[in-house]
Amino acid sequence: MNRKLIKQNKAFLSIITILFIFIGSVLYFGVNQIYEREAKWRHGNAVSQLLSAKKNIKVLFADLEHDLLFLRNISSTREYVNSNYESIDYRSEVEKLLYEFAKVCKHYYQISIIDSSGSEVIGIDNKQDGTAVIVSKTQLQNRKNKDYFQEAIKLDNNQIYVSPIHSGIQKEEIAVHNFPMIGLAIPLFNSKGEKKGILALNMYLSRLLKILPENMFIQTEDGNLISLRQDGSISFNGSQYDFSDSSGWIDISDYETIHYSDVELLPGKELVVAIFHKHPMLKAILQRLILVSIILLALFLFLILIIGYLNLLRFRELMGAQRAIIFSLAELAERRDPETGQHLERTRKYSVVLAKQLRNHKKYRRIITSEFIEDLYDAAPLHDIGKVGIQDSILLKEGKLTEEEFEEMKRHVLIGKQVLQDAIDKFKLRQSFIVIGRNICAYHQEKYNGKGYPDGLKGEEIPLEARIFTLCDAYDAIRSKRSYKGKLPHGEAVGRIKSDKGEHFDPDIVDAFLECEKAFAIE
Repeated sequence: MNRKLIKQNKAFLSIITILFIFIGSVLYFGVNQIYEREAKWRHGNAVSQLLSAKKNIKVLFADLEHDLLFLRNISSTREYVNSNYESIDYRSEVEKLLYEFAKVCKHYYQISIIDSSGSEVIGIDNKQDGTAVIVSKTQLQNRKNKDYFQEAIKLDNNQIYVSPIHSGIQKEEIAVHNFPMIGLAIPLFNSKGEKKGILALNMYLSRLLKILPENMFIQTEDGNLISLRQDGSISFNGSQYDFSDSSGWIDISDYETIHYSDVELLPGKELVVAIFHKHPMLKAILQRLILVSIILLALFLFLILIIGYLNLLRFRELMGAQRAIIFSLAELAERRDPETGQHLERTRKYSVVLAKQLRNHKKYRRIITSEFIEDLYDAAPLHDIGKVGIQDSILLKEGKLTEEEFEEMKRHVLIGKQVLQDAIDKFKLRQSFIVIGRNICAYHQEKYNGKGYPDGLKGEEIPLEARIFTLCDAYDAIRSKRSYKGKLPHGEAVGRIKSDKGEHFDPDIVDAFLECEKAFAIE
């Protein structure tokens, strides 16, 4: 019965398992889809921020270029250059102009006019406290060895030089500040087209970094990584990233990606702008959601399994009670005939032995399952339950029955069949052992040659369970003592059954019986 109950509930367990896998899969892939969608959005957002930053940087350097051209092209500057830097009046005008310009544009820490020999002729400094000062003549420096002078002095008219980004402001090779900066320079020509020096604007790099979104940084051509800290200070370190393409992204970890793109500041001058794309909270929250949901789902399904198991136990008890009642009724009917003794128990055991042997034959391998054998064992006692409807004068009569009495006795199979069929119809029973019990009860007196009763069924028209039980019932009847005969030995029973092969009994079942008949002798 346990095997049968497990088989009956296998579908339920399979559905629960499939449901768990399905919901878990939907949850997993659904959450991953959410994550992918969110990650895609963040990716798009990072790209959008990069495009915005590139545009702002280009606008910034366009403004720087405009400032250079503006300062170079004003009349005072041009006349000062034409005087070969000797006019005191123009010098004064240019100093005042650059001073006022520096006061307004505080991101320029230094503005210089340098002659063709590399000597500063005018210098304006913007201090860190926000004040602008005109550098005295005694403090002006010779810049001929500076890269920005050597490169800018080579340029043609309207060409602009952009210096590499430096980690600090140098004076006489000594760092007096630690504020990264970038310089721009343009050559100066007199009215005759002769190159007379350069105009240089040195800008605090913070001006550039402040226009970048949070988590964005730049990488210079020489491999320095520069970013603005939250406190406003500047981080200036060597870069560990390889931005070999013009744009793209690098996965740092499952939670962090760097998107980057080249920016052309001015023709021939580029740097890389990049942004950290972080999403650790999203990943962690989604993973936690998956874990919590799976735990809740597992608890829910576990609760269903517990309820199912309790129902299974209850059903098992109910089925056991049902079988016990049916067996008791069958035994009650059988006890009306005191000569039969342990007939019910013996015949059900014979049926199981014979069914197991018959299962070894290829023809019956798929029909006689473990469930079939279990049902056969449970149903066999019902075969003579119809005897409750037979009069005691006939059922308990000693000696041979008359023809009329035998016809009445034959009615017990119809009575049993009708009792069981009524129960099946009224209570809508679907248990296979009840159906098998009805078939055994109705047809165990049929004969393979069609000469049995009540319907005269022939061959395989008789249900298999009835054909099996017919032989077992006959064997036990031959062996048992009756009022009209004595107890016969096992060999006699085997001989009679063998001789009735193809007549009373199914030949296949007889062959199976002969293969296991020794087990009957032990029973």
